[in-house]
Amino acid sequence: MNKQEIINRHAEYWEMKNPLHMLDESKDPWALASAVILAGHCTDASVNKVMPGLLAAFPTPESILKDGVTKEQIVALLPGISHSGNKAGYLQNVAQVLVANNHQFEDDLEKITEISGIGRKTGTIVLYRCYGSDHGFPLDTHCLRIFERLGWYGSAKPKPLEKALMADFPAGTRNRAYTILTHLGRNICHPKNPKCEECKLAPDCNWAASRAAA
Repeated sequence: MNKQEIINRHAEYWEMKNPLHMLDESKDPWALASAVILAGHCTDASVNKVMPGLLAAFPTPESILKDGVTKEQIVALLPGISHSGNKAGYLQNVAQVLVANNHQFEDDLEKITEISGIGRKTGTIVLYRCYGSDHGFPLDTHCLRIFERLGWYGSAKPKPLEKALMADFPAGTRNRAYTILTHLGRNICHPKNPKCEECKLAPDCNWAASRAAA
């Protein structure tokens, strides 16, 4: 059984709604990129609270670039968002690119990550949600924790791990696997007191095996 088949044991999580609501509610590059950028090192619940107000004030990328709009005004719309000052600047960077490109990103992971504030994880998620592209394998804390516990790869560091994952999960399977693992981490494979007895990956998990033997 290959790695895709093992992760697909929890296929029910593929259909689960995303806790970052904008990912299920829109395909607009401006709204999606804004939400994913704000979600970095921040709870999805906090982002969900501020996104309606942010989009009401700045419904288009042009609106956030108007003369007189200050970073302080943007930050004031982001209560509870970590690093809000930096993220306000990132939103302006994204807006400049979208205005210059007819409100679209180039469907290219290397190109989108040239925008200050967009890394590989953010870029991969945004391009998938906008265009259905499956360029990379997003790695959040849940994915990193689960792969480390499974013991499938020698390194849990993002760069070498993503390279290995790109080989094991071809385009068309990556976002599905990422989504399943993220929900698995939230619901079962917790940082503390994971519910190994409920996990369908447990028969192939080094950490679950060592825990059972202890």
